[in-house]
Amino acid sequence: MIPTVGWSTLLFSRNPSANVCLFTLRRESQLKKRREAERAEGIEKGIIADPEKPRKLADAVKLVGTCQEMCPEYERVERIVQKDVWGPEADPVKLKNGGGVVAVEQRMVKKFKRAAAGLDEQLPSDLRPPGALKKTCDYLFDDLLGGAENLAKVHHFIWDRTRAIRNDFSIQQVSKLAEVQIAVDCYERIARFHILSLHKLALPDKPYDKYDWYQEREQLDKTLLSLMQYYDGTRGRMRFTNEPEFRAYSIILQIQTPIPDLEDRVQTWPQDIVLDARIQRALKLYALAANTSDPQGPIKPLTVHNIAQTNFMRFWALVRSKETSYLMACAAEVYFKIVRREALKNLWVADRRNQVQTDNWSVASMTKYLGFDNEEQTRNFVEAYSFAIGQRDDGTPFLNWGS
Repeated sequence: MIPTVGWSTLLFSRNPSANVCLFTLRRESQLKKRREAERAEGIEKGIIADPEKPRKLADAVKLVGTCQEMCPEYERVERIVQKDVWGPEADPVKLKNGGGVVAVEQRMVKKFKRAAAGLDEQLPSDLRPPGALKKTCDYLFDDLLGGAENLAKVHHFIWDRTRAIRNDFSIQQVSKLAEVQIAVDCYERIARFHILSLHKLALPDKPYDKYDWYQEREQLDKTLLSLMQYYDGTRGRMRFTNEPEFRAYSIILQIQTPIPDLEDRVQTWPQDIVLDARIQRALKLYALAANTSDPQGPIKPLTVHNIAQTNFMRFWALVRSKETSYLMACAAEVYFKIVRREALKNLWVADRRNQVQTDNWSVASMTKYLGFDNEEQTRNFVEAYSFAIGQRDDGTPFLNWGS
């Protein structure tokens, strides 16, 4: 359950000229002094790197987080002072009734902050250990997303906060098996969130101003890469129930990779994972959608992908099959436009070779071939590539290549 407003609730006004309450300013000052003392003590004990004493990479200090809350206290107060409290962190009743943004500290979640020159290294009190990160992940997905009106309302907040979760795991370089299990559980949930978002938010108009499809894909790729490293790094010591599921997503999301080394990497996986039905299905989707017109490397001269089948009708049938999970279909959807473009190109090339204008492809048959849900979508797609829709003598609309 989302906690209710307690005694520590602080009023935060949207008015830039409004004064932050004196108690908050004093609290911020005290926390700054506490941080200075923590840093000095940590350097003295060797648990925090001394910025004045360069170290070799092999001698780098491994930080261990001590923050047991979803957001470190210093960040909470700092962001209240800076008027950087996000909607999901505010009292929803007061926010809805126009009473200004009231920061509820129990709802605040650590935001992502990119490492940059001039910024102090994070302290142990800034970092959440695996248990606190799991609690934060559960809150974001179970409470916040689970209770949201729709995904777009909370997407940017969750997108940013899960990035901060991954950053905390990365900085601490967790290696104990119990902690790795927690990290994998969190990363798997985050990966599903990104895959679902790529589908749900793929709308004609942006779902909200800050949404960026490419950044969504970028964070998904980084999340999956970290997952694969966890899986590989603990091989022989741990087994992860969901590994085949996420290996399958990874396969599908490499359909257009310019260096197709997938087959070589698959051969390094345990046999039981390779033979898993989800992996085999993903490999089929990969082969059916990979095209034969884009030469690929790394060795030059570039060559055509050797397993590409470009069998588009079978690709659409497999995507729609009950054997393909919802999230696998969402992952495949990333390449729908590319697959359709390749399918249209193949038909056009074949028609040019015949050197005779034909009306073989009705809009209805093109709809099946391109995997669309209705003929209007087909019309819009082919017209975007400057092809027109003609009409047969019997009134049937067809794709007019010669237009």
